[in-house]
Amino acid sequence: MVEQERRWNLVWALAPYGLLAVATGVYLVSRPVAPVPLVVVAALAVWHWWFVMAHPEWWERRTGLMLLYFAGLLGATSLLLLHDGAFAIFVPACYGLAFLALPGWVAYAGVLAVSGLWLVPQGTDLGTTLLVNLGVTTPMAILIGWIIRVMEREVIRRREMNERLTVLSAENARLQVLEERARVAREMHDTVAQGLTGIVTQLEVAEELTSAGDPVRGRITTARRLARDSLVEVRRSIEALRPGPLRDARLGEAVERAVVAWREEHGVPVHCTVTGDARPLSAETEVAVLRATQEALANAGRHARAGRVDVTLSYMEDVVVLDVLDDGVGFDPSVRGFGLTAMEERVALLGGTVTVESAYGNGTAVNVTLDAR
Repeated sequence: MVEQERRWNLVWALAPYGLLAVATGVYLVSRPVAPVPLVVVAALAVWHWWFVMAHPEWWERRTGLMLLYFAGLLGATSLLLLHDGAFAIFVPACYGLAFLALPGWVAYAGVLAVSGLWLVPQGTDLGTTLLVNLGVTTPMAILIGWIIRVMEREVIRRREMNERLTVLSAENARLQVLEERARVAREMHDTVAQGLTGIVTQLEVAEELTSAGDPVRGRITTARRLARDSLVEVRRSIEALRPGPLRDARLGEAVERAVVAWREEHGVPVHCTVTGDARPLSAETEVAVLRATQEALANAGRHARAGRVDVTLSYMEDVVVLDVLDDGVGFDPSVRGFGLTAMEERVALLGGTVTVESAYGNGTAVNVTLDAR
C-alpha cells in the first residue's frame, strides 16, 4: 500500500514535466524561437525539481516553503503565457500541483489563483474566459481535488488501522503465549512440584524411622535425593516459563528495569518507587502489571512530551497498585488508542481496573489495580 502511494505521488510530481515538454514543443514548432521562454522553462524545471522532486517531505507540511514554490510556479507560468499562448497547455498541471504542494484550504485558494493564469495571454476574451473558468474549469478542478484528497485520507486511515490491527494481533498472540506459559507453570507448580514436595517430606520421615545400619535407609536416602533434585529441576522449569523480565527477578525489580530502560531510551527523568511488603503474586498478575508499566511508559514517550515521569508500585493488603504519572501535554481520555484498550482488557480479565486521568496541558495519570491475594 505504501509503495503504491509512492508510485502515485511520483506520477503526480512528474506529470508537470510532461505538459511542460509538450507546451515547449508546440512553441518551438509554431513560433519563432526567443531565448527568454526557454530560459524560463529551464528555470521552472529546476524550480519544480528542487521543491517537489528533491524534497517530497515538504509537500503539504512545510507551508511557507510550498507557498514560495507555488508563487514561483505561478510567476514563471505567467511569464511563459505572456510570451506565447501555447504555454497554456501547462496550466492544467498547476491545478494538480496546488493539491500536491499546498495543505488544507490553502490548496483551494491556490486553485483560484491558477484560474487567473487563463487571463494572462494577450488577446484573451475576458468575458468568455471568466465564464468558462469560473463556471466550469475551476469548480471541476476543486471537485476533483477534493475527491482525491478524500480518497487519500481514507487510504491513510485504512492503512493506519491495518497497522494497528496487525500490532494488536501480534500483541494478542504474544499474550496468549504468555498466558499459556503461565497456565503450564501454574499446573506444574500445583501438581508436579507439590507432589514432589510431598514425596520428599514422606521420604525424610521414613528415613528417620529406619536405623542407621538398615540397608533400606540407603535406598530411602537415594530416593529422597532424586526426588529433591527433580523438585529443583521442576522449579527451574517453572521459572523459565515466566516472561523474560520476570524470569530472574521479582515484579518490583522488573518494573525498575523497565523504568531504567525507558529513561535511557528517551532521556527523560523518571522516578520509580516500590512501597509496601513485596511478595510473590500470581504469574498472570505480575505479567499484567509489568505490561501495563511498559505500555504507560511507551505512551508517555510517544505522545506526552513529558519533562518528568513518576512510577509507583504499591503492595497493599489485598491489592497491588501501579501508578504512572507524567507532566506532559495530556490528551482526551475518552479517546483511547489500541494500547490503552489492550491494557484495560488484559487487566479486566484478571478482575482488575484501569483508570486514566488526563487533560490537555495537565499531564496524564494511569492507575492499575489488581487483586494481590
